[in-house]
Amino acid sequence: MATAIPTPISQKITLYPAEDRFFGPRPAVLVLPGGGFRELPPHEGEGYARWLSGLGIHAFVLSYRLLPDRFPAPLEDARAGLDHIRNGDHGLDVGRVGVIGSSAGGQLAGLLMTGQVLCIEEGVADPPRPDFAILAYALADLDLLPPPVVENLLGDLLPIKDELSPAKHVDASVCPTFVWATAQDPPGLPNALEWTRALAAAGVPVELHVYPGGSHGIGLADGVEYGGEPHKFIAREPHTASWTTACAAWLRREGVLAD
Repeated sequence: MATAIPTPISQKITLYPAEDRFFGPRPAVLVLPGGGFRELPPHEGEGYARWLSGLGIHAFVLSYRLLPDRFPAPLEDARAGLDHIRNGDHGLDVGRVGVIGSSAGGQLAGLLMTGQVLCIEEGVADPPRPDFAILAYALADLDLLPPPVVENLLGDLLPIKDELSPAKHVDASVCPTFVWATAQDPPGLPNALEWTRALAAAGVPVELHVYPGGSHGIGLADGVEYGGEPHKFIAREPHTASWTTACAAWLRREGVLAD
């Protein structure tokens, strides 16, 4: 039987360097789009990356493994992505390294933040963790999703549902976090509130924004399409789109960006 050759992580990453007007060491962010582990919407990948680049942040968009590959495959890719940013041969001068994750990508971001190692993994010790995190309507706890959705997502991994619920593993070692969602997002809002509760209870610096308009998966909320194809979640909500301004201010407050 032939053995599949693993794809180098560098081939799964699309790099968007900080704009040329920025000099010296720059922060970097691993971008983890959502999509329910079935797709990787470009507006949560390239869209975020272009915004970050304009702030002076190197953005690394990761095409992590999707279904039928299940955990730990996407988590392995996310860890390798963080390692690549810190140690990879990408030729950039990188400072602090963060992560941004939307929806399912936010679940991955959360598992990175907490340093979670799954019982189905072997030989994993001291996994890489980000220095700061941005969570967009990110999955915090699988108990907040309808059971049929969880069963379809996890398959035979259902017994480790709690291990895959990152908010259950938050402690004081987790990085500062910016959380946002909209009030019209049934999965996003309760998960954003749970993220905030867990982080605050552990004494982790956290900032939460809830906007009145916009559905799940809205991304930048600027209505701009990426990747050449329209996506059902792309919409323009000007007030919700101000989350990027709030997040940039938070990045400055946390010292990730200079004033």
